[in-house]
Amino acid sequence: MSSSSAPTIALRDVHVSLGRGAARVHILKGLDLDVAAGEALGITGHSGSGKSTLLMVLAGLERPERGSVRLEGQDITALGEDALAGLRGRRIGIVFQSFHLIPTMTALENVAVPLELAGRSDALEVARRELDAVGLAHRLDHYPAQLSGGEQQRVALARALAPDPAILVADEPTGNLDDATGESIVELIFATRAARGATLVLVTHDADLAARCDRTIRLRSGRIETDDRLGEPLSVAAQ
Repeated sequence: MSSSSAPTIALRDVHVSLGRGAARVHILKGLDLDVAAGEALGITGHSGSGKSTLLMVLAGLERPERGSVRLEGQDITALGEDALAGLRGRRIGIVFQSFHLIPTMTALENVAVPLELAGRSDALEVARRELDAVGLAHRLDHYPAQLSGGEQQRVALARALAPDPAILVADEPTGNLDDATGESIVELIFATRAARGATLVLVTHDADLAARCDRTIRLRSGRIETDDRLGEPLSVAAQ
């Protein structure tokens, strides 16, 4: 990608605080971040550094109290809830540590329902194709309780990828899996991202996993402490 191209994700002076009164905590503190189209960005940092909050902000699941978030050139902080939900459904795929599957629905239904809600007439066809792509063509009619942890995460990944999103965000996607199963999910995420040209933002505490990304940033106390694209530590105190 040309360095002159506009970033797919652009955050400017983003502040997020959670809680009220004496319990209010300033989570993100004037954060600036650009992510290029097709880039794989790893986000690391200790617990409480703001990793998951940052992911929620750029996925449109948490609104900053100050600052702007632009996705593909559009300022999502200016959107109403319905417009924001529509944009997420079309352009952003989200994979969480906890699988967030609906227990009373089959794997096929879990993947198809968001597409049906978005008005897709081919929802079941697309859901079958995506489940086949993650190796679960033989598990379409199984419920989450009948699936292993790795299979549930594959369903969650298929659901995230079904709208063919431009941006895929993953929050500790291997956190609830054993090492071997987690590795298979990681391989699937990176292979799928490469095949589709999606922009990937991955939150992880695993340095080896982060190193597989094109670029890694490290958060500390709600600010970017290091960005390996710049080749040197940032001054947290100066941000």
